[in-house]
Amino acid sequence: MGPLSHLYKKFVKEQVSGLVDNVEKIRNVTVIAHIDHGKTTLTDSLIAASGLLSQDVAASARLLDYDLIEQERGITIKASSISLVHELGGKKHLINMVDTPGHIDFSSHVTRGLRLTDGAIIVVDVIEGIMVQTETVTRQAMRELVRPILFVNKVDRLFRERRLSAKKTAHEINRTVREFNAMLGKYLDDERLEEWEVSFLNGSLGVGSALDKWGIDITTLSERSGNSRDPFELGQAFVSILEDIEKEYRSDNRRVLSARYPVGRVLLDSVVTVVPNPAHAQSYRVPSFWNGDIESPAGKSILKCDRSGPCICLVGDVQPDRHAGTVASVRVFSGTLVRAKPLVTSRSLEKMKSLQIGISMSKTRVDLPEVPAGNLAFITGLKEVAIGDTLLDPSVADTTPMSELQYPTEPVVTYTIEPKRLSQLAEIKEPIQEYVQTDPALEFHVNPDTGEMLLSGAGELHVEITVEKLARQGVEVVLGKPMVVLREQMAKDGLSREAGGREVSRFTVRAVVTRPDLVAESMGVVLDSDASTDSWILDGSGKIGLYDDEVEWIREAFRVMIRTGPKHGEKMRRLGVVIEDASIRCEGPETSWREVTQPLMDAIRQSVMSGDPTLIEPWVRLELSAPEEHIGALSSILARRRGNVLEIDSERSLFRLTAEIPVGESFGLANEIRTETSGWATWGARSGGYRDISNPETRFD
Repeated sequence: MGPLSHLYKKFVKEQVSGLVDNVEKIRNVTVIAHIDHGKTTLTDSLIAASGLLSQDVAASARLLDYDLIEQERGITIKASSISLVHELGGKKHLINMVDTPGHIDFSSHVTRGLRLTDGAIIVVDVIEGIMVQTETVTRQAMRELVRPILFVNKVDRLFRERRLSAKKTAHEINRTVREFNAMLGKYLDDERLEEWEVSFLNGSLGVGSALDKWGIDITTLSERSGNSRDPFELGQAFVSILEDIEKEYRSDNRRVLSARYPVGRVLLDSVVTVVPNPAHAQSYRVPSFWNGDIESPAGKSILKCDRSGPCICLVGDVQPDRHAGTVASVRVFSGTLVRAKPLVTSRSLEKMKSLQIGISMSKTRVDLPEVPAGNLAFITGLKEVAIGDTLLDPSVADTTPMSELQYPTEPVVTYTIEPKRLSQLAEIKEPIQEYVQTDPALEFHVNPDTGEMLLSGAGELHVEITVEKLARQGVEVVLGKPMVVLREQMAKDGLSREAGGREVSRFTVRAVVTRPDLVAESMGVVLDSDASTDSWILDGSGKIGLYDDEVEWIREAFRVMIRTGPKHGEKMRRLGVVIEDASIRCEGPETSWREVTQPLMDAIRQSVMSGDPTLIEPWVRLELSAPEEHIGALSSILARRRGNVLEIDSERSLFRLTAEIPVGESFGLANEIRTETSGWATWGARSGGYRDISNPETRFD
């Protein structure tokens, strides 16, 4: 056990354990940003402010990037959590913080982190401004009703690189804040926007340099302005402070800034002040992702974050562990998580007992006998648990599970894989499948006819990292050439169709295109769902029981239809199946499976065909920033790759180019951009939806 592990265990015992049961003093927050905007560098200073890291190495330790691959590549590829203690107004507060990746390929980690937390520190590079991934993660946060805090980072670059004066620096910062608030306006209603707009005055805005470890907030401004709350006087104080900082940079004396304006204090004060405690947050957040009965005992306990109610947790992550089997990261929404006390998953009534529970401190797990509602926790020893599962006390096993997470990315790139040593062919399939279960953006499929193994991910980097992580677990594979994942999707809702008859079961089915405003639960009882394709099947007839023997056959028929579209044989996307009527007939165990599944699949296939299914391919939306002299090179690269330039913006010192290209044309794009622009261009990407492969003008977003 290393020195940090000893420090963490002592910290949890002496400081954290006394706060976990005081819900009013708990804050749960995620740190999110576009890649390379300084998010992980900033978290070092927050950790140091709690005494868990030396201030001397903060901003360079990258403490939450403890994975060897993260250290080698210098990027965050997974979410990591740690608990901090911060004192404000003479009272100590527990801050459970989750650091997340900035690269689009790992966006699923951001989604999961946001569901488990109530606030988000959004980091923005003042030079690059609001980039494409900034908007993607902010949109996710607003969808989850996660309260935003903005930190405008890399202000040091305005002084050191652009040699701006204090007044011009203030102007650039203010422009970034206006852009951010304008973006919030796209995703929030007017009432919530008025409350959640970021500003110095409400404590939700900080500016500074994560690298040089200094920051400015309302406290800093108030001290300079004589505790004035007048906007004009605060503005003058802001410029005055920036003039002092400018002088230190001009004299190459920036090291004094971290002691004078400590960034850790700035952000942790904001978290305590702005982010709601779990009880308050759950009162308005939970109804947005839970459709259960709020008047039931379980519902009342969830909304109140009642530690004495039935235990209800949401699984945000599952990772394999050679000692513990699996480690699940959860948010305790109700009751108290107690070691070895039985739990059931929302998918199964089988009782399971935990081996250990406690608090995650970076890569160290610190055991606790119990963790009350409102906290983030880990659980080891649970079998068959998956990301997105709702864990329940057996006494409330019939409680409606939390709604599935909506990921901004999905598997769109596929590689054939084979073992480095053919002798391992039979051994590697099971560990690969187990690893894939820990990441919703991964898929693994073995062709039953040819034995060919296919690994799909959110992008090139995602698959490369997956192969590296598998190799470190002893599973060594070789990647073939990348292929684009094509899908089938209906252009419109299908018509009701009936199949079957007297000798077999009979079904009347309607296939629909799933969409955010179509709440499946309101149309019937959900029998099965597939988050990776945004598909579901439900019983709208009232004639099928969730625990009937035939339900598993119905689910299997549904999965077959998703895997093999009726027109092109590709995987279906956004397929909703409503069973409007059913008459199930089973003569004998040797024939009953086919007597149920065949007429159901026939009815689904006919209804899907009436909805004009189309073969579609994924696209990606890009945002590139570069000096003016490189814009021509970037435009040429995109033209060669069937891309469309949508907009060129020259508001800042750099030109920003917005474009879109097919995913199939994006392989090797990063290296080509880097080479053609001599490293001057930076870029980000997000999903561009799907297009009709024969008519790219037709979108299937």
